[in-house]
Amino acid sequence: MIDTLIELATEAGVVIRKIYESGNFNTSLKSDNSPVTSADEEANELILGVLRQKYPEIPAVSEESENRVLDQGKFFMIDPLDGTKGFLNKTNNFTVNIALIENCKPTIGVIYSPISGELFYTSTSLESFKYNFLTKNRKVKLSGQLRHRNKIMLITSENNFTERESKVFKDKLKHDVLKIGSSIKFCKLAEGTADVYPRFGRTMEWDTAAGHAILKYAGGTLVDLKTKKELTYGKKNYENSSFLALRESKDIEKINWEKLSDYS
Repeated sequence: MIDTLIELATEAGVVIRKIYESGNFNTSLKSDNSPVTSADEEANELILGVLRQKYPEIPAVSEESENRVLDQGKFFMIDPLDGTKGFLNKTNNFTVNIALIENCKPTIGVIYSPISGELFYTSTSLESFKYNFLTKNRKVKLSGQLRHRNKIMLITSENNFTERESKVFKDKLKHDVLKIGSSIKFCKLAEGTADVYPRFGRTMEWDTAAGHAILKYAGGTLVDLKTKKELTYGKKNYENSSFLALRESKDIEKINWEKLSDYS
């Protein structure tokens, strides 16, 4: 299955990149006032069409579809174009996200960045890897090991950073900040470029599922701030609470949980 999902993510990425570079696409607003483009819709149609053909017994939940509440524990979770605002603002920071959920947990994850060509994915051996689909370089196993830096690196969305994020650490630990859009933030944790990603407020399960799987198999974790446990999937309306993603599970000791309780 993982080979099929990788192929689907990269094929959808080719479609998205072609539309992106042409500048010829339509944009509208959804009921929640978030933007959707014809690139989102074409990628969604491609992914769902193949999944229905190859895995008809497994339902799929997608950001760009009318989703029903599922009564089974195995389903695909898809964001065909994560980072639509980045797509519209020409930041190059947008991805294709595909995950498999089993018993409320993400067991397979694929994230593809159409512009950089970076592909992040899980394997059947419960490991995570990085590979550049465009340059065809050697694949690299992700382990979350630090990458040539001394300070803790906090990663957050381009437009979401407030003082709250900087208060997640105990003892006012000195840290740097990296801002980037889309689910690539989870991948930056998994490859060791960043250490912690706090997210306050509403996100959806398709925003996190693929990145959650990749991060988990690289040795990290994603904690629901309400339950203080690993984030789960198949929740009502597929909505996430505030969460904290960590490069290493043991870094949870550096977190100021008392302060976080004010934001959860």
